[in-house]
Amino acid sequence: MAFTDKRNLVKADEELFTNTASVFLHIEKGLRTKPHELAVICLHQTANHLENNKINGKSKKPERHENGVKPQNESESESHNSGYLTLTYTQLHQSALRLADRILKNGFPNSTVLLLIQNGAEYAIILWACTILRLPYVSLDLAYLDISKLSELADMLNTLNPSVIAVPDAAGSELVDSAINKARMPSNPLRILLSQNSKPPGEWTSFEKLLTHSNSPSIFHETLLEVARNDEPTRIHSILFTSGTSGRPKGCPIEVRGMTHMLHSQSWLLTPSNSHRALQLAHNSRGIAPQQTFSTWRVGGTVVMTGRGFVVQDAVDAIRKVGVSFLAITPAMVHGIAAEINEGRLSMDELQSVKTVMVGGDAVTKDVLLKCASLLPKGQICVNHGMTEGGGSFYWPFFDTPIEEVPFFGEICPIGKVATGGVVKIWDGDLKRVCERGVPGELHLNSGSLIRGYLGGVGADTFYEDSEGRRWFKTGDVAMMSDEGLVYILGRKKDRIVRGNGEVIMPAVIESCLEKYTNTQCVVVPIPHHDKGDAPLVVLRSYNGKSEEEIRSHSLEVLGQNYELADMASLKQLGLKEFPVNATHKVIKSKVREVAMNYLRKRQLVED
Repeated sequence: MAFTDKRNLVKADEELFTNTASVFLHIEKGLRTKPHELAVICLHQTANHLENNKINGKSKKPERHENGVKPQNESESESHNSGYLTLTYTQLHQSALRLADRILKNGFPNSTVLLLIQNGAEYAIILWACTILRLPYVSLDLAYLDISKLSELADMLNTLNPSVIAVPDAAGSELVDSAINKARMPSNPLRILLSQNSKPPGEWTSFEKLLTHSNSPSIFHETLLEVARNDEPTRIHSILFTSGTSGRPKGCPIEVRGMTHMLHSQSWLLTPSNSHRALQLAHNSRGIAPQQTFSTWRVGGTVVMTGRGFVVQDAVDAIRKVGVSFLAITPAMVHGIAAEINEGRLSMDELQSVKTVMVGGDAVTKDVLLKCASLLPKGQICVNHGMTEGGGSFYWPFFDTPIEEVPFFGEICPIGKVATGGVVKIWDGDLKRVCERGVPGELHLNSGSLIRGYLGGVGADTFYEDSEGRRWFKTGDVAMMSDEGLVYILGRKKDRIVRGNGEVIMPAVIESCLEKYTNTQCVVVPIPHHDKGDAPLVVLRSYNGKSEEEIRSHSLEVLGQNYELADMASLKQLGLKEFPVNATHKVIKSKVREVAMNYLRKRQLVED
């Protein structure tokens, strides 16, 4: 249920949850209920990857899915036959305690931990250890370990001043050393090297060494855990950065109460029934990653990690090897998985293990949702919306509704209704008032998960307080709310196409219409028109048997004269194999537009 107040705001029921502001209390539930079940599967790491540290010690062996995890009656040596690394909850917890001991013995309490590492067992152990020690951690994209990013990395070190830094290999350690020297940091951080292939250089310590046996008494560990159970709600839990597709990445300091708010409000998404093998494709620097990891551990599920992010082939491999039960993918990946099936590289039978698919990260259309449902006729499909600045503002009310009966707005899929603890308004920036139901405006959010502001105070005008003291975030999304309280995101404000007469066209409307007609992925970007202001250019993955004239005619027939297309091209015509995407697999429309404009200029020269 949701209600509307006199200002046309929508918020969830007054039966608010009690926000247990301790992340450790949440993940400890998994440890207590399933101590000997798998907490982590790392498909890109070998079974003996951390064997020297006796991680696979005396823990009871976990149950095995027929495609991956060994039955409990199999021997420890047989547990390595799968070829990939696994950790039970007990193994993960004990390893994190050993790491916590070493961090404290190195004299780094109340430190900031900087992670420049891939997903994997080391990340899981460090994340659990930071939760125990109540240390803020910062995850950065691995692109920062490129020599071209040296100055940016040095600036980041100056801003964050971390006391602990972890990198994957010797090349990364060399670059970080250079960045530390360039930054002239006031303190010398503990430097952790994950690679076991060579002796750590200089001042670096191997992760393997830090996991050696701890002599700390159990009473000391219990004290650590009790403090973790009583965390400070306003303590900075982590700092993640926005993707930067609309400018320089902005740091988002997430408080403990913000993270736990998300875990509470999103408890509908990952449950004991679908978290048996929850695939995490997102890199740990992306906002969705820690929330999904903690949510899975909260219900005693298994986080399945791969090494390359949102890669369709990695998702397919995971489904085959371990029987993935929960899958979070982007619309582009839905098309990719469909292509794998159409080309015979994946069968429908292999998808039977998937119980829930969450689609998000970009505009979701009716065609995408129907395609997803056709791939997983026995699975539940949902749409979810989240941001690095704070998630958990919506919930999906249509798990028991056939996809065909979901109330779409044209071809645009709703992102759901307002979740418990959230408030939403659709704002008319020109008239300075809340929009009426059914009228598009900018989506503004108020939620217990929101950050107080960006790191360093940048973009301060993105946040504001109203006369009642509620803090709001201007998302930059153009959205609309139905009479039933459903919220529809029509696209990014910056992606709007403004015609010469002032009329605004949202690209998603055209994209959804043409994707349905051509049965292929479409991206719409604005290009200048000599007498119409900006006009829409369509880039298709392929024409898929349709002619340009047929596509134009269909657009006019369905959408009307105001949606007349200025031009179109296929990826092949633009010289591209795939649409350019960022780390969260969102299409980078600015790059598509840049390539398309170059193509049009060259074509004009040839025609002239």
